[in-house]
Amino acid sequence: MPKHNRVARCRFDRISMTALGLALMATVATPAAAQDAGEQVGAEQDSQGPQIADIVVTAQRRDSTVQDTSAAISAFSAESIETARILSFEDLAGQATSLSFTALSPIDQEFNIRGITNTRLDSPSADQSIGIFVDDVYVGRSGLFNFDMYDIERVEVVRGPQGVLLGRNVVGGAISIYSARPEADTGGSLAVSYGNYNEKLARGHITGTISGPLTGRLSFQYRNRDGFNKDLLHDVDLDDIDSIQFRGQLMVEPEDSDFTARLVFDYTKDDSNGFHSVAIDGPAAGSGPWSAARAAIGTIRGRPLKLREGLPEWPRYKGDTADTPQQLNREAWGLSLRMDQGLGGFGTLSSITGYRKGEAFNVYDQTGIGPDNGFGVISPTLFTFPVNEDEDIRQFSQELRVVSEEQSDRGFDWIFGAYYQHDKVTKIDRFWAEVPLTVLTTLSGESRWNNRATNESYAFFGQLGYRFSPQLRIVAGVRYSKDRKSGRVTGTAVEGGDKFNPNDQVALTPLAGTFREGQSFTARYSDSWSEITPQATIEFKPNDDMLFYGTFSTGYKGGGFEDDPANAAAAVSSYDPETVTSFEIGGKVDLFDRRLRLNVALFDMKYKNLQVTQTSAACLCNITDNAADAKIQGIEAEATVAVATGLTLSGGLTLLDTKYIAFIDSLGNDNSGNFLQRTPKAQWNVAADFVTDIGDWSDALRFNVNYSHQARLFWAPDNLQREDGYGQLGSRVSFTPGNGNITFSLWGRNLTNTLYRTNIIAFFGDEVSRLGAPRQYGAEVSVKF
Repeated sequence: MPKHNRVARCRFDRISMTALGLALMATVATPAAAQDAGEQVGAEQDSQGPQIADIVVTAQRRDSTVQDTSAAISAFSAESIETARILSFEDLAGQATSLSFTALSPIDQEFNIRGITNTRLDSPSADQSIGIFVDDVYVGRSGLFNFDMYDIERVEVVRGPQGVLLGRNVVGGAISIYSARPEADTGGSLAVSYGNYNEKLARGHITGTISGPLTGRLSFQYRNRDGFNKDLLHDVDLDDIDSIQFRGQLMVEPEDSDFTARLVFDYTKDDSNGFHSVAIDGPAAGSGPWSAARAAIGTIRGRPLKLREGLPEWPRYKGDTADTPQQLNREAWGLSLRMDQGLGGFGTLSSITGYRKGEAFNVYDQTGIGPDNGFGVISPTLFTFPVNEDEDIRQFSQELRVVSEEQSDRGFDWIFGAYYQHDKVTKIDRFWAEVPLTVLTTLSGESRWNNRATNESYAFFGQLGYRFSPQLRIVAGVRYSKDRKSGRVTGTAVEGGDKFNPNDQVALTPLAGTFREGQSFTARYSDSWSEITPQATIEFKPNDDMLFYGTFSTGYKGGGFEDDPANAAAAVSSYDPETVTSFEIGGKVDLFDRRLRLNVALFDMKYKNLQVTQTSAACLCNITDNAADAKIQGIEAEATVAVATGLTLSGGLTLLDTKYIAFIDSLGNDNSGNFLQRTPKAQWNVAADFVTDIGDWSDALRFNVNYSHQARLFWAPDNLQREDGYGQLGSRVSFTPGNGNITFSLWGRNLTNTLYRTNIIAFFGDEVSRLGAPRQYGAEVSVKF
């Protein structure tokens, strides 16, 4: 890894004009912002040549195109998702403007939009900063309710605080996934692919009319892959995949009626051997115990350990006769019902009901190597620290809203409604550790937490707009949110010592060292918070090809409690909610008879009591603090160019300037003035899509290439560890002969095999890292019928 040198941060007022100039000159925007121009340009030809097509979104609760929506939004349709081979949230992050992805584990997924991150969403009472919605139902634990992107109609990524209309108040932005709807005509598809790492993927769907106005759709996906990394100690792959998912839908649309109903059931299950952690010598002088042990083992073997090779230890919990293997198992299902009833000229009443249940069992070694490494390498501080997370969650949500038609000439429009959510979360954490040095008494033994939380949230919201003319509209809204969180947590010192220190009675961290083996505490916690979040927007549309807007918005995220508190006092001490105030101006312009599209947004956000979660080397635990304030300024630019019939260029650019204001964390570290953690200073991507006929075969050959790049980021608020900038190259070539019902494709991701990290934890001079996916490639055959 490159050395980490701090570089002075550029001020926003110096970069914004440069960025704006680049945005106007370059072909910038993601395939999302291109609104599937590549797939639809061929369908929209006229005497003037190719035109960029639109995609319809519902981010503002009415059907509108991205170009007519007064918000910063990127939208992906089914074909663009397939072309870019977007299977996961991590894949999506490489394509969407201002969205980045990091993760400690598949359960602890971290989405970042404009510098706001879901960092370490461990606690049963924690909320997300970036909201995840599936068919308009909020998903409270995104890592547990794991979704691959299969049989999807579209994905919308909305940037900035969403304080009024979304079913759940989110402060950073939202990712909304919409599954493909049932269709009246009978049809379907089947696709199978094979790739390196022995990846096998099969997916498909069938849809049609069941009886009269009742239609249905059944979709599935099976995915199996060997691991990217290797556990040499137990001879098993790591970061492997074995998953199955399916979705069933029923929809009723009676003729001559304003009523529709749609019922969706989905199921997902995946199993793996867990993920790989590798210790890399950090920037400070001298190596840590784990990277030193890896080097020593390399000397014994006669060749160094590869970064993708590890020696994780499996814990043996008290009372067990065998070790517990490292693993990750998840199973979840969900049910949603949406009903819409027309109310004449008053609007449409919508009811959206959702229920989700999920379970996860995760065992991983935080350091990736320990004293029982099979090579006899040992040192006083070479401790191992496996973690076991056992989580069960049940979530119910209900939203009611009334949406009027928007006036095209002059008049009022409105949206109002209510939202309720009830979660029950049970999380059992087991920490297990061994350390050769006898004086490190808090790094041996076993500690356990049983944390049961009940979270309730309700809200009332309303928005009123008035159109003064076809060109000018003003809209204002407000939301009242109330959160109640309560629970019961028990922390137990199951065992104090280990095989190196059998007589040690002191509890394993992060349980307080005042506890002795067999002792425990039980505490009940409870708190509530409420907030009013207003929003106002002015829209100016001088003609059909231009929209300019200015928005003042606010957002709120409730407080919570620590995941694994050290004692009863820490258990009942809550962290505060965070709030944001945002000012945004933007423009969306189609030029040259809709052959050039340019969307630009500039924003200034101020956060109060920003919740910052970080892993502390002092307790080897996650700590959440409220930063006094944080400031984020930035610019986003997206564009698409229909160069010629069948040829589309696109790309995207984000530049950010961020800093913590007066932030001294609970460990006494002064992070004031530092750049926000896990936030790239810049992101950009470019793509080219080319479609052409072959003889009489229409659109028979398609070639797509895309490249995404993110600049450096700092892993923690102290800005000591960083990830240097890196990029990834992807491509897909497809051949569709004859009538277009069968397609043969070759695909590749990270074709340059760039080595990058999705997480690091700084321990004792080492950076214990999780590596991103290496080069992947394969072939696919798909059939439509």
